[in-house]
Amino acid sequence: MTHPSPPAKIWYEANCHCGAIAYGVHMAPLETQQVMNCNCSICCKNGYLNVYPQRADVVFRRGEELMRGYAFGEKRCVHKFCPTCGSSLFVDPHMDDREAVVVNVRMFRDIDVDRLQLEKFDGFNRLQPRYEV
Repeated sequence: MTHPSPPAKIWYEANCHCGAIAYGVHMAPLETQQVMNCNCSICCKNGYLNVYPQRADVVFRRGEELMRGYAFGEKRCVHKFCPTCGSSLFVDPHMDDREAVVVNVRMFRDIDVDRLQLEKFDGFNRLQPRYEV
């Protein structure tokens, strides 16, 4: 039985709103994958639509040193943003030596979000701490 080969990777240019931080992502075409639309508090507030490229496939052209980070809850993930314009760029999970990062496709240039295959993810209920009463 033969399996179809994965789609060839393509290059996506990305930047924050003010342009201080610019980078590129080398990954399978967005049209061939699910883009996660998470309902957790931070994804909703920041409008994240997430994909998961390999860390080595995210290449910064300028401004990487300018980024600031924010971690909340169990502080397992660091949300990276531009301190000038506030654009939410990506999430670095720093967990289990994972090679993937979480990238917000809204920062990609010339992307028609309405053409993406969005997959709803219930991060609100998955990520909420459970307290015994």
